Amino acid sequence: MTFDGVPAQSAPGPVPRAPRRRRLLVAVTTVWAALVVVLAVYAVHQGGATVRTQSSVAHALPTVDRALSEVIAAAASAGAVAEVGGYREVTAQCSITAVRDGARYERTARLYVPVGQERALLDGIAAKLPHDYDARVRKSGDYPFTADAGDFVALQGRPVGPGEVRFTADTGCRPLTGPVSEAAPSAAAPTQVPVQAVLATLKVTQVRWQTHRVECVRGGSVRTVQAAGAAGNAPPALVDALRAVSSDALVARPDLYVYRSGPVGVVVRTREGVVTVSATTGCDAQ
Repeated sequence: MTFDGVPAQSAPGPVPRAPRRRRLLVAVTTVWAALVVVLAVYAVHQGGATVRTQSSVAHALPTVDRALSEVIAAAASAGAVAEVGGYREVTAQCSITAVRDGARYERTARLYVPVGQERALLDGIAAKLPHDYDARVRKSGDYPFTADAGDFVALQGRPVGPGEVRFTADTGCRPLTGPVSEAAPSAAAPTQVPVQAVLATLKVTQVRWQTHRVECVRGGSVRTVQAAGAAGNAPPALVDALRAVSSDALVARPDLYVYRSGPVGVVVRTREGVVTVSATTGCDAQ
C-alpha cells in the first residue's frame, strides 16, 4: 500500500531469539556434565572408580592391607617368617593434573626363607594369589614379581638379600583427603616376650617400640611388634650372639638372624650400629 506514491513502512518484527537448536545443545551439554560428576562421585563411594585419581589415598588403604595379607597367607605354606611395616609416604605433592597435587603411599611386608628359596617363594605366592590379581614373576634379572590388587593398587615383590624377599603395595598418586594413620593395634604383650628376650641377650637399651597390624581376609590379623635400640649397641655378628637364643635359625647372616619361637616369627637386624628386633604372629596365631 502506498500513500501519495510513498511506500508505507512495515511494523517492526519481534526481536530475534537464539535458534532453538542452540538452546537444546546447551541444555544437553549441561545435563551431560552434571551426569558425569554424579557418576564419578557415585563410583568413588561404591568402590567402582574408573581411574585412580577418582579415589583418595584413604580409599586405597584397605586394598593395600588386603594385598599384603594375601601375600603373607600365601607364604605361610612355605614356612616363611613375615614382618609387616606401617604406611610410608613415597611421594609428596605428586601431580594428578597440571593444576592438582596428590600423594602416594606404600606399605611393605618382608618375608624370610632359607637362603636359596627366594625364587621358589615368589613362584609359590604367585600361584596361590586370587586369579584376578594376574600375578606374574619374570624369570630373569632379579626375579621381580608384579600383580594388580584391584582399585589401581600395584603389588610388587623381589629378593632383596639372601633369604629375604620384600613385597610392596602401592597406592599410586591420588588425592589426599586427610591424615594417613594405621588402625589402633590391640594389646601386644604376648608378642613382646620373644623381643624382650633378644634385647636382654644383646643388652640393648633405650628401646623405641612400634606395633603394626594388617587384618587378614579370612579373619584374624598379622601383627608385628618391633623394638629399636640406641645406636652403638649392635654386636659384631648376630650369629654368634644369638645362637644361644635359638640354634635353629631360618636365616643366619652377620646382620640378620631369623627364627621361630613357637607360632611367633622373630627377626633381628643390625644396621649402622642399631639393633632392631621384631616379632610377628600370622593370621592363624590368634
